[in-house]
Amino acid sequence: MSEETRLRVLRAAEELGYHPHLLARNLAHGRTRNLGLITPISLEHLFASAGFFSQLIRGMHRAALEAGYNLSLHIAESEEEAVERIRDVVRGRSVDGLLITNPTVASPYLRDLKRHRIPYVFIGHPLEEAVYVDNDNVEVSRIGVQHLIRCGHRRIVFLNGPARFTFCIDRLRGYRAALEEAGIPYREELVWQSELVESAAYEVVYRLAPRHEFTAVFAGSDVQAVGAIRALRDRGLEVPDDVAVVCVNNTDLARHFIPSLTTVDLHEYWLGYWAVKRLLQAVEGERTEHPLLIPGELVVRESCGCREQRPGPEGGGAAEGTERPTERSV
Repeated sequence: MSEETRLRVLRAAEELGYHPHLLARNLAHGRTRNLGLITPISLEHLFASAGFFSQLIRGMHRAALEAGYNLSLHIAESEEEAVERIRDVVRGRSVDGLLITNPTVASPYLRDLKRHRIPYVFIGHPLEEAVYVDNDNVEVSRIGVQHLIRCGHRRIVFLNGPARFTFCIDRLRGYRAALEEAGIPYREELVWQSELVESAAYEVVYRLAPRHEFTAVFAGSDVQAVGAIRALRDRGLEVPDDVAVVCVNNTDLARHFIPSLTTVDLHEYWLGYWAVKRLLQAVEGERTEHPLLIPGELVVRESCGCREQRPGPEGGGAAEGTERPTERSV
């Protein structure tokens, strides 16, 4: 068009307050510039783990923002509901790729993901072959249990989460490995399970604590640790004087609870950050076969009653500010 026409169009756009329709423009280029996050867990679980998920989403948001993408949350309170959410976003072409948390041994939505050929990344380790970003949860558990063993404990309760989650299966393997390396017999009666909410952990520990002899508890999450400590107190046991406690997740809850919680830091901010980076690689058509593993790091506080601190996994933990995960094939 002529320069005169161009100027007239620009003046009219300014007078009318016109802005480009980003969704229409992106669809014209075959992209929405949106990434979807699906969390196939109950809202109770989601809010109970708010410390973990807030840091995870912060990392996702930063990585998406750096690449000029938006991040949208799609609530799914069950795996069946997750199947429907995935079908909705695929039919509506509303995202360029999906992030899915908390894979289980079933993961029924995986078939739909593969059939629709939409780029996706799991945050967690699915049992079937798929692209994922995760912690090395076997090593995460080993780090925590090894610390309790170094502090002199041999009868250690493992308060694990539900066996339907793959990270709980891996952490049980790490617990058993730490005991075996120390020459401590594995006792199935010291492996307790609860849902990943404080009230469930309280009920399990309150019920089982009088039936068994133990001097320490390794909890699968900070929320479970808090429930366990409340139950132990109600049974007349003090932490760490009578029972030492170590858990997973270095959230504000772990830092500010009394006693402050010794924990294995998952660096969930970087877990989210690198999950989005890996998803964007898939969106761009790059090969993303190998998993990315974010190292855990022991943080010693009051609840274990032992100030000794040793290095985490080989090569050191992912200290604050680090952006380098490990990459390995499976």
